[in-house]
Amino acid sequence: MLKKCLAILCATLLPLGVQAGLIRDAEIENTLYAFSRPIFEAADITPDSVRIFIVANPEINASVAGGLNIFLNTGLIREAKNPGMLIGVIAHETGHIAGAHLSQLHEKTTRAVLGSIIGTVAGAAAVIGGAGQAGTGIIMGSQNMAKRGLMSDIRLNEQSADHAALSYLDTLDISTNGMLEMFEVLRRRESGGIARDKYSTDHPLSSERIATMRNHLAQSAVPIDQVPSNFVAMHARMLAKLVAFTETYETTLNLYPLSDKSVAARYARAMADFKRSHFDEALAGINALIKEYPKDAFFYDTKGQILFENGKVEAASAAYAKASTLKPDSALITTEYAKSLIAQNKPAQLPLAITLLERSRKLDDSYDVTWRQLAIAYGKQGKLGASYAALAEEAALAGDYETVLQHTARARGSAGNDASLTLQLDDLERDAKAQLDKKKNADSLF
Repeated sequence: MLKKCLAILCATLLPLGVQAGLIRDAEIENTLYAFSRPIFEAADITPDSVRIFIVANPEINASVAGGLNIFLNTGLIREAKNPGMLIGVIAHETGHIAGAHLSQLHEKTTRAVLGSIIGTVAGAAAVIGGAGQAGTGIIMGSQNMAKRGLMSDIRLNEQSADHAALSYLDTLDISTNGMLEMFEVLRRRESGGIARDKYSTDHPLSSERIATMRNHLAQSAVPIDQVPSNFVAMHARMLAKLVAFTETYETTLNLYPLSDKSVAARYARAMADFKRSHFDEALAGINALIKEYPKDAFFYDTKGQILFENGKVEAASAAYAKASTLKPDSALITTEYAKSLIAQNKPAQLPLAITLLERSRKLDDSYDVTWRQLAIAYGKQGKLGASYAALAEEAALAGDYETVLQHTARARGSAGNDASLTLQLDDLERDAKAQLDKKKNADSLF
């Protein structure tokens, strides 16, 4: 289910979970990775080495930072009326990655650096949301951005990235029309006098670039708008989810009226009912979809959260267990399953919950909820060293390096002779001190 974005931007959303400036959602991330993996492979990039993050920001923007981390704004995703438009942007950004912009590839392995990047995302989102001074403070505190700085760097290799993207799409027999459509949208926004957003500012649009895409499309043997057939339905459901959680109930019904019997429309209405706390209607809607699609992990994931938020924790665990069985490679679903087990307050459930959380963090160590739940579970078992270490990992993701050092100090008092835990604490402490030194050196320049 959709996790809440930065509160200052989306105060009307149900409090579903927070990771500063980002939206974390198993289904949306699965869709984006499905769109992206073939492109990464066409670019000779190992797909599992790339992280994709969804930024809670209405601007049309996408960028790469900190090595192989791609950031896509919700505004960009909402603007993509078909999967080809979004695929074109992903291909373009992949072109930047493949174009030798990998000097900081090693940095993606440390959560301290990733926390700094996410901190900058949060700061930028806060500025957009109106909290100018606070947002600027967050940005100033995040000094370790990649040289291709998130949302701010001037692209010097746009033409090269365009050509690379067109090549990847040709290789995959995917129409380049979607890429052209997205760039034409940006040009219309400019010519219409609308304030330039970051994406169009950082990606200067020119008639030559648009003309190149049109010429390429005219000569292409790939049918117009051709994409893998399953992408259309996945894209529709992704948009339905974003609309249901970012718009009013009335707007959702206007876009997805009762007369629309498509899966995406029914999904949107069920989630809109959930958002306004009409749990019975929401549950009925999702149960009807599950009856038709009993092997859809994301419908069970949605059902799990509806039940969890309605206080039916054991039933939620059953739904999450089914979702996890159907989609065992989803770190977010695995974590939600573990969270529902921990919430039952049954000591016998803790070993399974910890096993699930350890599996989840190996799949994706950038999800802060996983570390928080690990801290709770280990704490309930009296394993304070491991609990404080998990809290330190969570703080590192938030870019809160002072807190990292506080938690590592507490963890050392309970680490005993655990060599693995000691090594983890050494790494956390070293990375946190390095980030604090960089911030201190940067601050001294002002």
